[in-house]
Formats: sequence, C-alpha cells, structure tokens
Amino acid sequence: MVTIVLLTLLEALRRRALFLSVLVIALLLLPAFVPVVGRLLLLPREEANRIVSSLYVFLITDIVKFFASVLALSLAAGTISAELDRGVLSAILPKPVSRLAVYAGKWLGIFLFCAANVVVWEAVVFGVATYRDPAGSHRNIWAALPYVLLYPAIFTTLGMLFSTFASFPLALGLSALAAGVGWSEGMFMVLNNTFRIALLDTFSRGAGYLMPLGRMSRWVSQALGPLETVRGQIEPSRAFQDIPTTPLDLVYVLAWGAVAFVAGAVVFQRRDV
Repeated sequence: MVTIVLLTLLEALRRRALFLSVLVIALLLLPAFVPVVGRLLLLPREEANRIVSSLYVFLITDIVKFFASVLALSLAAGTISAELDRGVLSAILPKPVSRLAVYAGKWLGIFLFCAANVVVWEAVVFGVATYRDPAGSHRNIWAALPYVLLYPAIFTTLGMLFSTFASFPLALGLSALAAGVGWSEGMFMVLNNTFRIALLDTFSRGAGYLMPLGRMSRWVSQALGPLETVRGQIEPSRAFQDIPTTPLDLVYVLAWGAVAFVAGAVVFQRRDV
C-alpha cells in the first residue's frame, strides 16, 4: 500500500496540483500589505492591529477550508474512473495487491498531499497574523487545524466514492451538489430563525445529517474563539450560534466518513476492470 500512496503523491505532482497551492499562498499573503483604514485609524495602533489580525484569521480560515476542499475534490473525483479509462489500474489490479489496498492507498495519498498543503497554508496564516499583530499569540489558528483537516478528509472520501462509478466531470458535479446540500444547513437555519417555519428547521437538520459541513464549521469556529471588533467581541458563526458543539458532532463526522469510505471500497471491489 505504501507504493500506492507514493504513486498517488507523484500523480498529484504530475497534475501540477502544487500550482494551486502556490496561488493560495499568494492569496493568503495579500492581506499582510493591506493598510489600516476607516474607523480603525481612530483606535490605538495595538488595538487596531489586533482587530485586523482577528478579522484576517476568521476570513482566511474559510478560504483555507474552501481551497482544501477544492484541492481534495480535484484530485479524488478522477482518481478511480480516470485511471481506469487510461488503463493504469488495469495494469495494477491483476498483481497480488487487493483492491482495498489500492483504494485505501489512493485515499491516504490524496489526503496526505492535501493535509500537507493545509499545514503550509495555516503556517502562512499564522505568519501574517503575527506580522499584523505581534503582541497576540494566535494559538487559535493551530487549535482549529485538526478540524480544518476534516474538510480534505471528507471531500477526498466523497470524491473517491463518486469516482468509483462516475466519470471525472460527473463525480465532481455530484460532489459539488453534496457540498451544496451541506452548505444549505446554515441557510435554512437562518431562514428559520427569521420566519419561524418548522419545515425550514426540518430541511436544515436533514441537510446537516446528509452532509455534515455544519458540524465541522461549528468546531472550527469554536476553536478560533470570538472575533475582535471595534465594539468588543462577537461570535463569528451567526448561523449556528444557538447550536452548541458536542463531541457527538465529531463522532458523527467520522462515522459519516467511514461509511462513505466503505461504500466506495465496496463499489470499487465489484466494478469490472
């Protein structure tokens, strides 16, 4: 399986996935050069820097989650179907290696590549936040890292599941559709909080169970802590502010990922090559 992992990492490099990583790093570095403007100029410099740094961390963490998911999907959605079409897996599978080992090795290779990129991106975020606010500790960035890593793990699993029976464009589209379902949990919750319609609450809960992005987002927000503003501190995740985080959220996310992984492995086992 180690060989499969290494080959998957080399395939990611061959597909120039590092180019996306470099672009993301450039995007993360841009806020380091944004000047303090507006009402922040009326505040003491140390307080203004703390607010700018806090806002940067919260906004950029969402960007890191997004690009980690995109990177995982772009690599995972074609890892089975595309290689079957090219005949790569046809040459590997007859050898004395189980299909489960191939599937698990590919999953681990993609996840390790994405996780390494996320760690580098978070290191850049930490560096920029420290540059903007040298007095702050910014430990919350590293506290949120384990929960941010759930995004490439889940989307690698999802992309590979769809890749076992669908072509790359279709697998990518199905994964994006699933992501939209997960995102709609917060949207339905906001609408329900506004209009108090029971059906919207049902839709929100259903979306949260079908695609547990909301649970992951709540844990990331809790690890980051409150957002510094001119008037004090506010909780950043307004859509989920009434829902406390519990360890069961993480258990459900891990169970969801395990079920999706097993489903993909089973489909791959039964697919004709």
